[in-house]
Amino acid sequence: MTTPLFFCITHKQPEWPLPDFLTMVGTGGYVPERGIALSQHYPDLAFQNEHLGEFAALFAIRRMLEGQPPTSLFGICHYRRFALTQPLGQMRGFNSYAHPSLLAQARPEHFFGEGNKIIVPSLVNFEGSVLRQYAAVAEARDILMYFGAAVDAGAVDQNAAADFLSQNSFIPACTAAYIPAGWFVDIVTRVELATQQFMKTVHIEREGQQKRNAGFCAERFHSMLLQQYLDQYGWDNVISTPMTMLTDDGARH
Repeated sequence: MTTPLFFCITHKQPEWPLPDFLTMVGTGGYVPERGIALSQHYPDLAFQNEHLGEFAALFAIRRMLEGQPPTSLFGICHYRRFALTQPLGQMRGFNSYAHPSLLAQARPEHFFGEGNKIIVPSLVNFEGSVLRQYAAVAEARDILMYFGAAVDAGAVDQNAAADFLSQNSFIPACTAAYIPAGWFVDIVTRVELATQQFMKTVHIEREGQQKRNAGFCAERFHSMLLQQYLDQYGWDNVISTPMTMLTDDGARH
């Protein structure tokens, strides 16, 4: 089979080798040796990663894919985070944690299977609602305002937004996946609309990790839209897998 298009997002030179078939997408000022530097090709998006995290790169990738056949499958990963058909490392909570040295064991088919089946991270159930889960780690006001901005921008119906925030499950780190280009373009177009509305109207600048509050809210909105596609397509027709996270304290075997 022909190796599918597969992007890998990073803000710096990874400290471990990554598969050659990955197209690196560098955010901020990072210019990968092989791949695409946002600072060179999408300078308006490159440094938005300080507020949006990986969504700055996703907005650029959406622009790249607009001419692709909507049913064609492609992949996205982060240099530390992968939706592999066979997770590496050991499960802790709802993710599988692996030392970066284990990535060398992953074969191409672990990234995209036989190339013809959608691969997404697992849907995770929480004790409380999506809203309460967000409030436990950040400011509830931000996600409420973000989804309000999404409604105002016409990116989502208010009842669908209310239902999602009230449910007790979502797909964390949902952007790492192997999905149809058409799904991705529609989802990310709507996420960008919502994010732009949020940033220009009700965004509050925060310190530390919460400086990326728009990105954290966008992750939840992205999860909601992806779940809508999966509910219609049928979860039994896709590969759903725990996320593999590369960390220095991850399992080494």
